[in-house]
Amino acid sequence: MLMHGMWRAGLLGGAAHWRRAGLLEGAAYWRKQTAADSVRLYSSWRDKVGKGNPWVSNKKKQGKDSVVADLPKSELVYGLASAKAAICQGRRVIYGAYVQSETAGDMSRDRLKEIVTLAAEHDIPVVERSRDILDKSINGGSHQGVVLKVSAYDAQRVTNISRVEGDSYQITTTTEQTIRQPRRRLPLWVYCCGLQDTHNFGSIIRSALFFGADAIVVPAYGAVKPTPTVSKVSSGAMECIDVYRVSDHEKLLDRVLNNGWSILCATTSKVGSGQLHSVDALPRLNTPTILVIGNEGSGIPDDVASLSSMNVHIPARAELPSYIDSLNAGVAAGTILSAIKFEGE
Repeated sequence: MLMHGMWRAGLLGGAAHWRRAGLLEGAAYWRKQTAADSVRLYSSWRDKVGKGNPWVSNKKKQGKDSVVADLPKSELVYGLASAKAAICQGRRVIYGAYVQSETAGDMSRDRLKEIVTLAAEHDIPVVERSRDILDKSINGGSHQGVVLKVSAYDAQRVTNISRVEGDSYQITTTTEQTIRQPRRRLPLWVYCCGLQDTHNFGSIIRSALFFGADAIVVPAYGAVKPTPTVSKVSSGAMECIDVYRVSDHEKLLDRVLNNGWSILCATTSKVGSGQLHSVDALPRLNTPTILVIGNEGSGIPDDVASLSSMNVHIPARAELPSYIDSLNAGVAAGTILSAIKFEGE
């Protein structure tokens, strides 16, 4: 309750409030310094922001070393790559950065200094905390010396994706309509249909970003979500790509088919009416496409498979034991994404 009161009072409302509070001197102070001064600046800020910082939890209630703050709809993003991506992309509100006070383990001090400098350039307050405290704050995850307090990832519910008109198309969610241009010659989306494993999900997001996909879709319930763990596994790729939720995937996929899209199902056998192609002989695509990756155990559900325009499988290169018949979802998605080419590319 105390933190909510401080929030409403505007203490977390930006650099101006912090300057008035005397807790930091703002980005201008940092920009006047050279990169070689990072260590000295970092030390000089220790006393300025380490006490009385309103985005750190109330000491009387949660202890002086706590990193858990009562901010509305917030979460902790951790790891050097995820922290850098979150700051640079600017998709989230970043309330502050916690950095490890001592060098240990897998920390890269140079990369950590880069995060501190980026935080200063974006008027993000920085606070030192011990490794033990940072470990506890994220339940033992690999934070590499940095944890950001950020607004929760906003995965909107998508209800329709339009035809491509010229070089753009429209995405309709329950709250807005957005015009987008594809990253490649035609739009490419990935639907993770019933995926359960966060590490598979992070791997798929990273591959999707690398191979030019525009967005990721997941079911609204009963499947993976864009969590801080997924952001870490994706090495920050989740901070750079749109992740949407869908409440009725059959309705969405039926609509996009009517809008000239194709549905490409990753499978070990022919499903629906679509032809089955080896990933080695996948033809060039000439329509906007949604690649569907199914559940790790049960694969793609029948209601989605029945809508398939084309199926793709990855052949084994040698004889396998009877109990191993496929790749995991993350590796399979990356392999197929690397093989997808559009006409004219």
